[in-house]
Amino acid sequence: MVTQTKVVAAAIMAGGEARRMGGALKPLINVCGAPMIQWVINATLKVSRHVVVVTSPRTTQSLLTHIPALINNPHIHVIETSGDGYVNDLRVVTSSLRKPLLVLPADVPLITADHLRSFLNAAKEFPNADVVTLIVEGIGPIGISLFRSEGGNWASVTVRNDDRLMNVNTWEDLRRAEALCLNK
Repeated sequence: MVTQTKVVAAAIMAGGEARRMGGALKPLINVCGAPMIQWVINATLKVSRHVVVVTSPRTTQSLLTHIPALINNPHIHVIETSGDGYVNDLRVVTSSLRKPLLVLPADVPLITADHLRSFLNAAKEFPNADVVTLIVEGIGPIGISLFRSEGGNWASVTVRNDDRLMNVNTWEDLRRAEALCLNK
């Protein structure tokens, strides 16, 4: 097991429109018996003392209604952004939360705390980078980054392709994720 001190905060981006999935509320889609966002929250709480779930007017009420941990866990807070797009919402989050800040999407349901710890440990190899992004070999970025400060000095950590390091962006991705659960 990889060890890592808990990062100060983590932000789970959960306000998107899921256009490629017909507008489905992706964070609430069940994967392996639980909503996608629940898997991400569980992994993130193992590496962060403070988790912020970033919602939009489109997602806030449904998430608060269906995910009790968003209300009942003192280590989780919800902030609602305008929902004017990922880049704008990310800018709001990174400028308002303390750093270092781990940012990840709500649609990586098979991510584990060990994946996150490995990434955070690898990010130490780039101490001067303002932002370090996780790149999956053969896939590219999957939306996981460590923000240390506001700035433009970026670095990337490339990891071997692990089938569990996937975004669920389409119905086909969802079928692949479910198949991975069945093959465990």
